[in-house]
Amino acid sequence: MDNSHWWNETVFYQVYLPSFRDGNNDGLGDFYGLLEKIDYLASLGVKGLWITPFYPSPLVDNGYDISDYCAVDPRFGDMAAFSAVLQACHQRGMKVIIDVVINHVSSLHPWFQDAWNNPASPWRDFFLFSDAPNNWQSFFSGPAWSKEPDTGQYYFHKFSPQQVDLNWRNPRVEQEILQMLDFWIVQGVDGFRFDVINFLTTDGITADNPQSEGEQQHLNDINQPGLCAVLARLCRHVRQQGDYFLVGEVGSEDLDVLQRYQRPELLDVVFNFNLGSQKTFSATAIYQQLTAMEKQLTGVPTLFFSSHDMPRMISRFGESERDTARAIAVMALQITARGVPFIFQGEENGMTDYVPESLEQIYDIQGRTHYHSALADGLPPGLALVQAIQHSRDGSRSPCQWRNTPHAGFSSCPPWIPVNANYPEVNARAMQDDPDSIFHAYQKLILLRNQSPALQHGEYQFLECIQQCLWFARRFGDETVMVAINFGMEISNPGREIAGELLYGEDAPVLGKNHIVIKRTVHGKE
Repeated sequence: MDNSHWWNETVFYQVYLPSFRDGNNDGLGDFYGLLEKIDYLASLGVKGLWITPFYPSPLVDNGYDISDYCAVDPRFGDMAAFSAVLQACHQRGMKVIIDVVINHVSSLHPWFQDAWNNPASPWRDFFLFSDAPNNWQSFFSGPAWSKEPDTGQYYFHKFSPQQVDLNWRNPRVEQEILQMLDFWIVQGVDGFRFDVINFLTTDGITADNPQSEGEQQHLNDINQPGLCAVLARLCRHVRQQGDYFLVGEVGSEDLDVLQRYQRPELLDVVFNFNLGSQKTFSATAIYQQLTAMEKQLTGVPTLFFSSHDMPRMISRFGESERDTARAIAVMALQITARGVPFIFQGEENGMTDYVPESLEQIYDIQGRTHYHSALADGLPPGLALVQAIQHSRDGSRSPCQWRNTPHAGFSSCPPWIPVNANYPEVNARAMQDDPDSIFHAYQKLILLRNQSPALQHGEYQFLECIQQCLWFARRFGDETVMVAINFGMEISNPGREIAGELLYGEDAPVLGKNHIVIKRTVHGKE
């Protein structure tokens, strides 16, 4: 197994740009604000950034509906601002990967604007039109087909009607996307995160999807047989130009599906939602997924528990809304287990979920679409709102809380989505001023990983779960690091001695709840 790439040594930090930091005071996060915080990120110890979409977009789906692949949306800055961020990161030894959304484009993209209602358009075959659409449903609820006003045909969209699917059977689509990747490589990016990459329509519109217990089973509209060949060509094209990090968001929690796309000729890693998106905390379930990934994945896993698409880890896993002890213990696992860690912005300061209380406070199109679909299905408004909140992704998207000032220091004006009301206590300044805070725990753990070859490259020597205590050791070269993280009640004899130099935590014969012990042995120096 090849663990020699730079990204094996890198702790990544996800920047959800609209909510990170507003540098020009218009209520929306931007590259100017990100540039102000590069030193903050460097002080945290992260060595890589993943930046969410910043391209021109009507922001129907917060930037995942792109109208120009090779530009910066003026609301986020310009190419000079993007280049300044890239240069500042590289000067500090930090890499940058960017999101690319190649399953669909915005309905305002020039390709679709020309194809819309125009059967003679040279761009018509970039998309999927049909006189008689099949039964495929949108992942945002409702039909995946919308009708043109004049032709009588329907166009295909797996998500909102404003996110139009590309026809990957057309080789011209592939050539355009390769040119786009080349453009950003020239700008200096270090890799790409491919959004919903297993959704590409490579085999065209096929059979209807089956139904099970009133729910459509997406068997024919994703994971199409021709996808791996297309993806292999894209990855080979990028790798011919250097050691770029290629990450895939595969829309599945099934390891059998995820492992299809993580191979030497395909993606370096895939996002392991089987681990990251668990709705409630269970040390046993985490252990089971860690061991399953070791058996089934040909490469290293990704380690994350929060993102812009899921509720924050501290709100899902804590026994209370402010259970930072559990959050630090989960972070210790994320940093020391085998894999590539991704931290979501604000996690290091204990940020919790924003919870809307009305439809007007829901900004995510997925939540709003579910509300209207529920109404159409006959649910009363109150129950429709409950469904909308359950499906909304707004929870983790509220602005980063930087200090106890109006709008939490995110902006000098009201932001595009409300700030969480707990910002006077939960903010970066308060956490940095408190030596015992979650921020300083994150900082110490990241530094530990940055300095340890065994935690960057090591294989497991053993991986066990005794009661609710996770125990493992990883070795690389002459270094072995042993880790014990107890998520349950007190445990005195998990079955193995923790030997070596104490790197983190408290050495004690009895491990209490959320107790962390990390030790190192350098062989030949025991």
